[in-house]
Amino acid sequence: MKHIKHYLWLFSILAIMPGCLSQAHYNELMGNASDIKQLKTNDKQQDKKIEEIQNTLEKLQSSLRPEMQHSGVSVEKTTATSVKVSLPHAILFGSGSARIDTTGRSVLAKVVESLHGTSNDTPIRIVGYTDSMPVGDKLRDRYKDNWELSSARAAAVARVLIWGEEIDKQRIHVEGRADTDPVADNSTPEGREKNRRIEIFIGTPG
Repeated sequence: MKHIKHYLWLFSILAIMPGCLSQAHYNELMGNASDIKQLKTNDKQQDKKIEEIQNTLEKLQSSLRPEMQHSGVSVEKTTATSVKVSLPHAILFGSGSARIDTTGRSVLAKVVESLHGTSNDTPIRIVGYTDSMPVGDKLRDRYKDNWELSSARAAAVARVLIWGEEIDKQRIHVEGRADTDPVADNSTPEGREKNRRIEIFIGTPG
């Protein structure tokens, strides 16, 4: 905004005193006209993103209110243009599984419903996390370690969004973080349960 005011001041001088400017200075000021236009365009685009994310946040909080109250789901704005939905493992997957169950699909459908107001180029990042315990017997034949398991669970969410809810796959980025970013103490069962989660980031981080 300061840049825009500065340029507008310069153009007012240009309009009042055309004979006092050198050709070089005149050309420089006229060249800045495109900069002003671009700044205004960028401001409008940023405002649109901020409004879009705020609307998405409100929709998510409304549609996921029962899960937020009773199942440990959380929804929060991480930046002016990004929202994070944190989903406990238990609400998406069966015990000792990397396959999304019926309840999980229902919850993800609510998330997708809240995305309807977002533009087609709004990115969606899906990050899987585990606790620090080794992969259990049920999954050890398929996944060597928690890196593979967390990636597989994040990918399972992505598949539901793409195939089940028809979200453009170009919008989606999948990560597996294993136990690298715990939100609770892995030495307790309660802490490990909180650490087993999927986080969905909607929008851009900055």
